[in-house]
Amino acid sequence: MSESKAELRRRMRRARRGLSTYRQRLAARTALIRLSRTPEFRVATRVGIYWPMDGELDLLGLPRRFPDKRFYLPRLPAEPRPHLRFCRWRGTRLTYRNRYGIPEPVRGDSHAPMHLDLVLVPLVAFDPSGARLGMGAGFYDRTFAFKRKLAGAGPKMIGAAHQLQCVDQLPTDSWDIPLDAVITDRQLYRCH
Repeated sequence: MSESKAELRRRMRRARRGLSTYRQRLAARTALIRLSRTPEFRVATRVGIYWPMDGELDLLGLPRRFPDKRFYLPRLPAEPRPHLRFCRWRGTRLTYRNRYGIPEPVRGDSHAPMHLDLVLVPLVAFDPSGARLGMGAGFYDRTFAFKRKLAGAGPKMIGAAHQLQCVDQLPTDSWDIPLDAVITDRQLYRCH
């Protein structure tokens, strides 16, 4: 691959920001329907989600549509601790913004990532094998690093993206945590 991760990150972020509001909403609605039909989502009771920024696929409608499930948003660690914590979110408005400007809960039941059933992971780009390119800070890779040592431990990891974020192949590093699947507005990719 001749394009660097930084160049690919810039190109993909620009592409997803370029989607119209209508296309964004349609993609989110289609992906939510597709996600709700997966066995991983149907059996999950504790689901980690994310607050969409910068054109990311918006899954914030999940708590309203599935009140029988418990949803958790990531809370950034205080530096120098590198791991995310996941706090219960019931779909209410959030007023606190972290150091990157992303809304996050300031209180609520906090869950260690290992104890979630499913985590919906934001991404900048992905490939069909489950490789994921994030924003570059490494929070998800560090938080879920235990999955490399304990096969099958912790939650299922499903990336959420617009179809235009799919590339043929991504370069990976030894610390990258592969996804179990990726849901897009066009299809579900089963990885590994």
